[in-house]
Amino acid sequence: MEQTDGAETSYVTMEDVLKEQEELEETSQAVLGGSDEKNCTYSRGYVDRQALYACLTCVPEARADESKRSGVCLACSLQCHDNHELLELYTKRNFRCDCGGKRMPDVKCKLEPRKEEENNLNKYNQNFSGLYCSCHRPYPDPDDDVADEMIQCIMCEDWYHMRHLDLDEPKNEKTYAEMICGTCMETYPFFRNYVGKIEEQNNKAALDDTVQVDVTGLDESASAAAPAADDAGPSEPKQRRLESSPSATGVVEKEKSTAALDICTKPPLGEDAEKGYKKGATFWVDGWRKYLCQCKACCLLYKEHEAMYLLNEKDTVQYYEEIGKQRQGALGSSYERGMEMLGQLDRLTQVDMFTEYNRMKDRLREHLAQFVTNQQVVTQADITEFFAKLQKENREAKTNAPPHFCR
Repeated sequence: MEQTDGAETSYVTMEDVLKEQEELEETSQAVLGGSDEKNCTYSRGYVDRQALYACLTCVPEARADESKRSGVCLACSLQCHDNHELLELYTKRNFRCDCGGKRMPDVKCKLEPRKEEENNLNKYNQNFSGLYCSCHRPYPDPDDDVADEMIQCIMCEDWYHMRHLDLDEPKNEKTYAEMICGTCMETYPFFRNYVGKIEEQNNKAALDDTVQVDVTGLDESASAAAPAADDAGPSEPKQRRLESSPSATGVVEKEKSTAALDICTKPPLGEDAEKGYKKGATFWVDGWRKYLCQCKACCLLYKEHEAMYLLNEKDTVQYYEEIGKQRQGALGSSYERGMEMLGQLDRLTQVDMFTEYNRMKDRLREHLAQFVTNQQVVTQADITEFFAKLQKENREAKTNAPPHFCR
């Protein structure tokens, strides 16, 4: 840290740069690593989970009109909507790309031009209009100076400020894997049966061999009643793990808990079953889904609420993020590669690199400050223009530099 005219000016080393780059790559891979950046996902149908974007350049009406909301996959955001105003939606489940489809008739998809079927199963929440949380505000919010983490509900997939979750008492969200917002707790009342019971049982559960449970209800002998305690239950600005998913035959092979919860969500929900529930959002520990009852009645209940994805391991964000991390791991650490390359440079070249990086960082900070002051959205074109201007200045500086003579 260096003092300059009474103000602090910070400088970084190349090692700092490489570590920061590695952290950015890890975050990027968590969001994008499980998605295809080269091929439109439309032909794959409703993908279990993928990174999505909403293009406000192509469909500006989406800001005010719910019927105009649409989403495009990662590859289309790069190939068909380059330099457009895009809303990053993180990941969504069971979605088919809208680029060039019925919802975006004025757009020609460069990757997959023929998209004749309407994506009737797609669901569009307020995020596709650039709004989030129960406060219905954009993110980042130019009028909100309160630092607050946002967390995604695993059911409606909207994002909420922690302070707007309507919690009866503060929770340390770092110890939990998934969150269900207060609205969804009312929409999906069967969750109330499990509140306060899973954490207790999770500490006692001993997972050993596997059992098979019919999740379709086709095997009447196996599903006429709720499973016995020995045989019940398998298994994200926050979502995590599910143990297993239905196979093509409708039979799930899952880990058996010797202390599984003896709970069934069959309606009507009794007062005693819900005694651990207090109105508002709920947080759930890692692996909680393995305790969900899979008897015939409960599976029909999940189907009725269009929530069968709870039994699909690929639905969880943790599953998705692990795929991205594995892909990144195969390429090796950017920090290790960068340090190896840096070690091959002479001292003078290293100093020049550090100097230019710090200069670029300061100039970029000044450039972006203008957008903050004017409350403008920074687009890719703005960043491209900045670096083009910086390169021009560098060329002119070299051209006008006094000649150097060796002695």
